[in-house]
Amino acid sequence: MPPKYKYYFFKKYRARGELARLVFVAAGVEYEDVGPEADDQDWAALKPTVPAGKLPVLEVDGRMFAESVVISRYLAREFGLDGRNNYEKLLTDTIVDKIIQVREMIGDVYHINDPVKKAEAEKKLVEEQLPAALSFLEKFVEKNKSSGGFLVGDKLTWADLAVFDILEHVVKQNPDILAKYPKLAANFKLVPTLPRVSEYLKSRPATDV
Repeated sequence: MPPKYKYYFFKKYRARGELARLVFVAAGVEYEDVGPEADDQDWAALKPTVPAGKLPVLEVDGRMFAESVVISRYLAREFGLDGRNNYEKLLTDTIVDKIIQVREMIGDVYHINDPVKKAEAEKKLVEEQLPAALSFLEKFVEKNKSSGGFLVGDKLTWADLAVFDILEHVVKQNPDILAKYPKLAANFKLVPTLPRVSEYLKSRPATDV
């Protein structure tokens, strides 16, 4: 009997909770998205019941597990989206780890309250940090000779989903940022055309971030 999955993350946000949803969707595996609907009263009631008092949380047959990347990596392994062999798994992990760094960079800027310091940090992010990360990924994919438009091998992996997830935000804020990175740009256009992903993107609720 297949496991029963429940996934806990704020329904009004994507942020670091969206990758696991994309993995479920791309794999065609059913799960229950149990919220909470908001980050106030709903979250206050749920918080004491989840590991470490934070989200996202994955529940597998009644047992709860925390940490967003750990959850997504586990699901990718379970559903065969982490690479065909250990070499491909190494490649997907490298790409996802770089995406984690990018998300942390963006988060650091987001949490700056001083407007002058925030503007300086945003400038550095857009002009230095993001280009460095995107250049690394572009060269990494070129070197590994991936085919079919996917980042690793010739089929979808969670690396493609992780890159798409973060680039949704990055491109929205900086529409021309992928101009110098043709492989990443092509991959970013490919992922949302995949049937399961496409249907999910059309139906998912609008969110703040």
